[in-house]
Amino acid sequence: MYKKMKIIISLFLLGVFLAAYLIALFSAVDDFIYDNLLIHEKKAADNIIIVGIDERSINEIGTWPWPRFYVADAIEKLAEHGASAIGVSILYDTYSQDEESDFRLVAAAEKTDRLVLSALADLSEDTRSGFIAEDYILPFSELSKVAKTGFMNVEADRDGVMRKALTKISYGDTTINSLPYEVYQVYCKSIGIKPREDIPLDDFGRFPIAYTAKPGNYINLSLWGIINDEYNPLLFHDAIVLIGPYAQGLGTDYLTPLDRRVPVHSVEINANILQNMLEGAFKREAPAWAGLLIMATLGTLAVFFLSRFKPILAAVAIMILVLFELAVTKLAYEQLDIILRPGHSILFLLVCYLAYLVLSILSAQHEKHHIQGLFGRFVAPEVVKEIVEGNVSIELGGSVREVTVLFVDIRGFTAFSEAHPPEIVVTIVNRYLTLTSTAIQQYGGTIDKYIGDATMAVFNAPNDLPDHALCAARAAWAMKEGSAALHNEIMEEYGVDLQFGIGVNTGAAVIGNMGSDFRMDYTAIGDTVNTAARLEGSSLKGQIILSDATYQAVKDQVYVTDLGVLKVKNKKVGIQIYSLDQFKD
Repeated sequence: MYKKMKIIISLFLLGVFLAAYLIALFSAVDDFIYDNLLIHEKKAADNIIIVGIDERSINEIGTWPWPRFYVADAIEKLAEHGASAIGVSILYDTYSQDEESDFRLVAAAEKTDRLVLSALADLSEDTRSGFIAEDYILPFSELSKVAKTGFMNVEADRDGVMRKALTKISYGDTTINSLPYEVYQVYCKSIGIKPREDIPLDDFGRFPIAYTAKPGNYINLSLWGIINDEYNPLLFHDAIVLIGPYAQGLGTDYLTPLDRRVPVHSVEINANILQNMLEGAFKREAPAWAGLLIMATLGTLAVFFLSRFKPILAAVAIMILVLFELAVTKLAYEQLDIILRPGHSILFLLVCYLAYLVLSILSAQHEKHHIQGLFGRFVAPEVVKEIVEGNVSIELGGSVREVTVLFVDIRGFTAFSEAHPPEIVVTIVNRYLTLTSTAIQQYGGTIDKYIGDATMAVFNAPNDLPDHALCAARAAWAMKEGSAALHNEIMEEYGVDLQFGIGVNTGAAVIGNMGSDFRMDYTAIGDTVNTAARLEGSSLKGQIILSDATYQAVKDQVYVTDLGVLKVKNKKVGIQIYSLDQFKD
């Protein structure tokens, strides 16, 4: 039953996680794996330079915003030094109070065709067609006429980490490019190469950023140093130069997968995006069907392993599947430029194993109770319990232990069985054996075996039983008194006088598993057992015979009749025996 339940629950969980994959329910797990397994630092491109509005420039010029001629001077000098493309991550959408400074910026823009300025889109998200610009804010009129523009908007994921580059948006019937993409177009035209047209954008106009450099790894120069000619002009020849805020508090900073603790200036994110474009290092999200196929395959393997393996082997199998998927994910990213999303599959495998573990525990408990209930019908329940709990070995062997052994037989049963049909004989013997069994278990004894209409019981094995001789004597008395009603009933119905004859002896015996490797019995053997059997054989109808060893252990609590010495075959010394007449209480 539990095996079928494992398969059913595993398949149910697989269906749940397949549905979760389609709606990206556990995308946070995918993002964690993406950030820590796939993204790693590489060498920053030498031909991408950041010119920062940094602390030094602010200290020299004054609090931002500055008069616009400072940026204009920087643009002119970079153009003179042979920069192939200049991108400015500053929005000049309104005129400043210094009209002359505004037109100084316009004049600088007119002198070069390699400048790209920032615009700003008022975005809304359409789940069917991506991002849409409800409004598009350009630089002020004179400036936007002489320079190319690209939107400076970026869209971080819900956890604040920038993982994708928003490259194209819709504005009415027009498609608008981002600032980095326009800078890339200008660069390609400047050096005479064809820009890539195969950038793999998703439905929202984005592509995953294959980050290269952590904060500060790109060449970064101070704008103050540019306008004061502190750098070698050859450094800028055929380079892409990005001008933007490079000090805390000036612009919007974002976290990246390379370092989720240190925010990165937006101009540095643009540098990473541009390096992806220059190198063609574009990563593609795997189609949904590929992720579903991988999950279904791993899920099927997991169901197979979990339904056949024990917990430890199942855990090893699940870990192998998890490591295999992580390895495939990394290989696909580095060799095929494909981004797989293994988070849902891995969560499924772990949850599936936990469910399997819970079911295994429940199954083991159920099996334990089932064994105790079923096996206990054939072997003493005390022995079964000790075996299940590991306290009794199931190997051949035994040990010497002091016990009290009780034998009980039905006097007159042979004649009764010869004179009556088998079904009646079986019914009567089972009623007597039920009576003996109940009395034995009531007083803590262990039913060793049934021998026809006789019962053998051992007290003080396998469980320790204080006063085991007294318990055996009380069990014998309970059999005698309990059989009175049954005796009268059978006497009335069949006219047969059936009564118990009981023998009880105390002493050392060998207790353990006796037999062969393929068939064994937990029992007691030795002279103590043989003597108890002889005492039972010598008893009369309704008589309980105690050996002297048993009597000495219970004499303060019983009345007995001294029966003298019983001569036993093969024994040189007779056995002092007593008839149990009554308990003093």
